[in-house]
Amino acid sequence: MMHDRGRLGRTILATLAAAALSGLVIGALARLLMRGVKLAVGGPTDLSPAGTAIIIVAFGVLALPAAATATARPAIMHVGRWVTALVTGLQAARTGLGDAQAILLAEDGQLTPISMLIVAFAAVVVAHGRFAQHLTLRFRRLPAGESAPAAVVGSL
Repeated sequence: MMHDRGRLGRTILATLAAAALSGLVIGALARLLMRGVKLAVGGPTDLSPAGTAIIIVAFGVLALPAAATATARPAIMHVGRWVTALVTGLQAARTGLGDAQAILLAEDGQLTPISMLIVAFAAVVVAHGRFAQHLTLRFRRLPAGESAPAAVVGSL
């Protein structure tokens, strides 16, 4: 019974750690791409620490469906991955609508870099779920650490 609870705890911890790390990496990348779009359209490019933190936390939360299904049957795993991509993409599109007018009014010379940044952003959104699942599997394979009391008793 105790062994099962330990395994469940490790599974939950691996899922949460993978979602958080995925949120940090993918959220930071998305934030840089957002800044690139602002720069390409000639808008303000300031990055607020609070805005960056909100984006990273949001990406961490949005990674949970993928991270939680990383060890499920393949069909469920794929659904979890695509749910993460879909919800992340929808949230990113809602957020990006504020830049839509500037993008639509962009000059011809701005369209290529803007298009490249949007495609890169879409790739990052799709990779988000896959990365969260990869991290979950890696974290679950880490060896279980020995508890401190057992290590002390063993050295006596």
